[in-house]
Amino acid sequence: MRMRPLAAFQAGALAFAFLVAGAASGIVPATASALGGRARAASPAAPVRFRGVLSGVAATSGRSAWAVGSTNSLEPLILRWNGTAWERVSSAGIPRGRLLGVAAVSSGSAWAVGTAEGGGTLIARWDGTAWKRVPSPGTGDSRLAGVAAVSSRDAWAVGGDLILHWNGTAWQRERGPGLRGGTLAAVTATSARNAWAVGGHLILHWNGSAWTRVRFRVAGVLNSVAAASSRDAWAAGYQCGAAGGGTCRPLILHWNGTAWKRVPSPNPPSQPLGNWLFGVAATSARNAWAVGGTSITDAGSKTLVLHWNGTAWKRVPSPGPPAGPNLYGVAATSARNAWAVGGTTSNDNGIFNCVILHWNGTTWNQVP
Repeated sequence: MRMRPLAAFQAGALAFAFLVAGAASGIVPATASALGGRARAASPAAPVRFRGVLSGVAATSGRSAWAVGSTNSLEPLILRWNGTAWERVSSAGIPRGRLLGVAAVSSGSAWAVGTAEGGGTLIARWDGTAWKRVPSPGTGDSRLAGVAAVSSRDAWAVGGDLILHWNGTAWQRERGPGLRGGTLAAVTATSARNAWAVGGHLILHWNGSAWTRVRFRVAGVLNSVAAASSRDAWAAGYQCGAAGGGTCRPLILHWNGTAWKRVPSPNPPSQPLGNWLFGVAATSARNAWAVGGTSITDAGSKTLVLHWNGTAWKRVPSPGPPAGPNLYGVAATSARNAWAVGGTTSNDNGIFNCVILHWNGTTWNQVP
């Protein structure tokens, strides 16, 4: 179910962050009703300030957000939004490696997870003063891609075949169902009794006592999951092959409290690779975002942003630099505040540039 790459996967990015190529893509702008107001054109591309790729973002308010990833020299990259600007925060307490996921409980408590250089899980914690590595199970080929936190004493991290739980004192490996070669890429939680993990063709659920595998009848690759409540969750990814017309198309599933079902989503004209989703976020039954990329030329892609208004998914205009950007993570705190992050495809020198977009309730703007 993987699409054939025309460039390469960014190493360690699991089921996402691949570099793509394609042909012309049309933009299908969102209607005013899709956003509950007038949708304006996106702003022009902003100058690049941070070098590397951002894979995850988390926000607790309009004045506090985190974005994580890795630099072009494979050092952890951690950025913080202070309500006015994004600033790089020291990662001196974290060894070299790639950070792929981030979760925040408050402005003084956050987690970041990924893969250490040379292999093994990498988990870092923000204690309100500094980021420091926290011991975690998993060595060798073990890696983590997603993290979710309910409180300072309850958090989950997943990646590959690993499921780790933070009990307030230590990270411990949790027993899960057989994955049959599947790979977990993301996790979300709304309470101590409700959590979801997805990856590839897998959906797992935590009921407070055990992780169980949940069946769904749609073929495809799932990269991200988000839940607004125990009866309202979204999973996003892509589907390739015959069902996608020989290319890839967005795949969005919804949990209604009883079953996971596919929900129709825009699939802009794009050849030869098509469209894909890497991140999803939800704040309520009427506000959710899904982000990814759409192929446009033989050398790159264009940002793809979809919005759920409570009735349907609609494409929303989104900016991005010309060097083939993809969006890998999205976070939202309200209908008027959301962030999406990612990176450009590599140039001939193997250099990546970070992409940060902000939703202000009307328009997606690129932030330097």
